[in-house]
Amino acid sequence: MLNYSPSPSSSPYPSSIGPVEGTSLRARYRTSPSIFSSPGGKDDYMDDLKKPRVCVSIPQPYILELQPVNGGLRPEPKEVWARITTSHLAVDRIDSWTAKLRNWINDTILVPLVKEIDSVNAQLRRMGSPELQTGEASISSLKQAAVVKASSIPTLNAIVQYLDITPNQEYLVERVKELAHSGCMSSFRWNAGGEWKGRKWDTDLPTDSAILMHVLCTYLDSRLPPHPKYPDGKTFTSQHFSQTPDKPDVSNENLFCIHQSSSNPPHYQLIYQGHVYSLPKGRNNLFHTVLMFLFIIKTKESGMLGRVNLGLSGVNILWIFGD
Repeated sequence: MLNYSPSPSSSPYPSSIGPVEGTSLRARYRTSPSIFSSPGGKDDYMDDLKKPRVCVSIPQPYILELQPVNGGLRPEPKEVWARITTSHLAVDRIDSWTAKLRNWINDTILVPLVKEIDSVNAQLRRMGSPELQTGEASISSLKQAAVVKASSIPTLNAIVQYLDITPNQEYLVERVKELAHSGCMSSFRWNAGGEWKGRKWDTDLPTDSAILMHVLCTYLDSRLPPHPKYPDGKTFTSQHFSQTPDKPDVSNENLFCIHQSSSNPPHYQLIYQGHVYSLPKGRNNLFHTVLMFLFIIKTKESGMLGRVNLGLSGVNILWIFGD
């Protein structure tokens, strides 16, 4: 299991400002520290994956049926992938890549996040502020506390970023813990969530897909350097993620982002070099879209998102594709 290593003496969002954006992705950023430790190497991770896991989910086949869209037919997944690679590996290995991505998100983001939430709550209780428990206090109260207690609990501000997706903090924290503790996210429900106080999930609560997309974006925000255009620290989210009702400017060939085109049920598309890549709807749409985003970075950007290496010496996520 990967370890969490907060930095007690520095903010998760560095105050130094990096260079302004250049002509390529690589020119936009400098490396940035994160409250989460970088994942271990591929060998360490593969050893970890060999350990017994409680995982009852069965990988679903990659859907190849044509789907009607606006009176026409949506290309098969292999045709979508063929637009960015001539290799058949994308379709042949998609189930393996998906499983590794799920485990990476769980072990690198969710499990450390839950541990830090528990740690911060314990610190708040010791400081005489039990009313500010994450999962109980409102997000506005937590944001204010993150400013007031920045010197004594420097990681609180980073945690608040992960929780800033729904006003129902109690449900969110409970659901994050359920996902983290269910074994390779076996409780994941792409178009719904968990039960809440005896009632079934409803649309007033975020879907599991929305939660995972948010925590992934927030994690990558913490790994990219600050940018003068985005003083809130959301460098990755601002440049590489959009969601309805916002519409991405597809005519902008420099735009490279994941776009959530539908909330309920959730559906994600990839925008790259003026093209929209829409993979099949359903339980794996989020993971497959993220995989295509990462695959492009690996094969067309030399593994670099701006100046941040997503390979072994940096975020260390690209190993999931193998060689």
